[in-house]
Amino acid sequence: MTELHWDRIDTPKGVFLILFSSKGIYEIHFPGSGSDQEYPLCSLPWPGFAGDLNRYLAGDIVDWTDYPLDRCGYRPFTDRLLGEVSRIPHGQVCTYREAAERAGSPLAWRAAGQALKANRHPILVPCHRIIGSNNKIGGFSGPPGWKQMLLELEGVLI
Repeated sequence: MTELHWDRIDTPKGVFLILFSSKGIYEIHFPGSGSDQEYPLCSLPWPGFAGDLNRYLAGDIVDWTDYPLDRCGYRPFTDRLLGEVSRIPHGQVCTYREAAERAGSPLAWRAAGQALKANRHPILVPCHRIIGSNNKIGGFSGPPGWKQMLLELEGVLI
């Protein structure tokens, strides 16, 4: 694994911690959470990222495709699933079953939930856009209330 560094981004919703490597963004930590390990503090190599995160949290549509992601360590199904989740447009949702189908495993909707739990790139890989077949919000690995808040920012009412 490559060497990791971290930086912080202050937002009106709190401080995000961003772990990154030479390959890209490795992990995003929501306000109030963080890494147990010590990494060197270093400025993000993407000068627009902090502004884009703040614009997104203010309700703007942001295109995250220019930011590289360090996806090392993901299992093949997780990597495929997260790639498909990345394609879900702002303001739209799909079910765990639909996400599993898009990743080529139509019967793996429960596994999709576990794979989404492993997503180290929340917001950029918008796992908050995955909901239950019953139109219930479903689980989320971020802090309580964040999934609902992110969906509402995008105009999705569940």
